[in-house]
Amino acid sequence: ISVGAANSSRSLMLGLLALCHAAIPPAPSSSAAWMQRSHWIPHNDSERTARFMRLLPSLGLHCPKVGVSTFWYPSIGRRLRGAVALEPIAKHEEVCVVPLANMISFLSVQNSSFAPVLRMADKDVSQRGLWEAAAISLFILREGARDSSPHAAYIHASFSGHDPASIPKTLPPDSDAFRALKPSVQATARRFQARVAALHQRLIAPALQQHPAAFAEGGACDPTAAASADGAASPRSCASLYSLRRVTEVLGVVQARDWNLPVFGRTRQFIVPVCDMLNFGQIGLRVRFDDRRSSFLLWALRPIAAGAELLFYYGSFCQDEALSNYGFVPPVSRPCEGSSKSKHKGSKHKGMP
Repeated sequence: ISVGAANSSRSLMLGLLALCHAAIPPAPSSSAAWMQRSHWIPHNDSERTARFMRLLPSLGLHCPKVGVSTFWYPSIGRRLRGAVALEPIAKHEEVCVVPLANMISFLSVQNSSFAPVLRMADKDVSQRGLWEAAAISLFILREGARDSSPHAAYIHASFSGHDPASIPKTLPPDSDAFRALKPSVQATARRFQARVAALHQRLIAPALQQHPAAFAEGGACDPTAAASADGAASPRSCASLYSLRRVTEVLGVVQARDWNLPVFGRTRQFIVPVCDMLNFGQIGLRVRFDDRRSSFLLWALRPIAAGAELLFYYGSFCQDEALSNYGFVPPVSRPCEGSSKSKHKGSKHKGMP
């Protein structure tokens, strides 16, 4: 083995070790109030968001000039939550630094008690990309339902504020909202839901039976709860928490908010707190994952004025694809003809609400 090859292998191994270590959230005192589900549930969305933003330094996130506000979008006739510059941002200034430990990714799932569930899918590569997003969704469902979690602050204050009903591809086909979609968008949504249903039947439902403790960890649900007389699952049952409908809705939100970037040599899907609130647009922001710092970096290519909404260009999507995935159609989108592609390097998949 040449010296160059040996150094390359050593760098890769160090990167993988750092990745696996950083994917495990820090273990603060279990008595920390922000880790408790009960700390967030009594408050409305605005109060939860304000608490979360004040908590950022304690969580290790460095976004000192980023706040949250609402902005009027005339094209869809409503106000949307988004990120705002609290102070002037200079050219080349780092706007937000989020350590890998605060992100939620497939590696977060691998380093949890869900690992045996993931091994069930190791030989099934037909829907690998969807499975990775589904695994993140299962993790978010569990961490959001359990009594205490190091991810409680983000899930209850930010992620849960994203209404799945704003994402057309998650709408029940028998709903009025779904029937109001144009046929081509309905077709896109049906294809997505069919893929999720197949994945749920083939992998998730069997995993619930084989690894009930992993799904119920932390009091997330009751694996022994029986169905009611009419066959419906108990609200506290694991079958209810991880039902096809719940998984479809959360998976839709995950795909609307996730980022796809090279991380230690491999492109990965992951959720980035705070940065996943950037709505679609162009204001001169760029992102990358810094392997050396094991952190997601958001920085400005040009000065940004205080009070400006912080926006990011997600990628190139045709109209039906954009509407189905995000609930809006960018003005520059073209009609769907064949397949469309998002810009992969530094691309963003997130919804606007």
